[in-house]
Amino acid sequence: MTIYKQLIDVLQGQEGDTFSSIEIKERLITKFKTNPSSIILSDYCYNRYNNGVPFNKHLLIYINRSTYRFVGENYPYTGLIFHKPKVSESENVVGEWNNGKLLLYPKDQTFKQSNIGLSQIKKLYEEYMEMLRFEMNILGCKATELRHLIGRLGEFFCVLYTNGELAKVTNQHGYDVIKAGRRISVKTTAQDNSFITINKNTFDQFDDFFVVQYKDDDFRLLFYGPKEEIPTPRTYGNKYEVDISSLKRISKTM
Repeated sequence: MTIYKQLIDVLQGQEGDTFSSIEIKERLITKFKTNPSSIILSDYCYNRYNNGVPFNKHLLIYINRSTYRFVGENYPYTGLIFHKPKVSESENVVGEWNNGKLLLYPKDQTFKQSNIGLSQIKKLYEEYMEMLRFEMNILGCKATELRHLIGRLGEFFCVLYTNGELAKVTNQHGYDVIKAGRRISVKTTAQDNSFITINKNTFDQFDDFFVVQYKDDDFRLLFYGPKEEIPTPRTYGNKYEVDISSLKRISKTM
């Protein structure tokens, strides 16, 4: 019996459960006397690609090197496929799944953030929302303390709202999303009042301004338009400041 069939045998009926790699290997060794060195769980993952192994047998989702989730055959998976070359310290994205449909990128194609389709952004948006709720409702953090998480969700919200693309470089100066060639600077706030700041030094590096507010477990668009239409920005040092109250007045007319 192949290791693939052995995995199905020892895990069947436990779809959705998470296991340690040690636990899975012990099940195979106990029942089938499988050679431990032959058990390479990443060979059977939807989201891991290993050179020299046919990418056609999928049962698991890779969480980390010691943790896997069993989902079974023909799972309608949505997510990116990662590959870590032996000579590299970082991972590459070599393809993606969209509701069970596989797309492997050409080997000569360099992955960019703009390759991420809307289905992947939607999945990430949902997963980040779960993390946000956990941080707030279970760990007791305030939304204003989770600026990085809120900020990333705002970028995803912008991509989904505009049908645009994430900027090709992480922490791209000046803008976060591109739509039809226009560079969009995204600002996300959990404040109900106060103001939004814009760096003067990067003001010439974006075209449109997109402000979204997180409130009452939802994201609300406060402003989206050319930077020339930003309402009454004032100067403070090397920054512009825009009152949230002025953005709210505009959003009521949108």
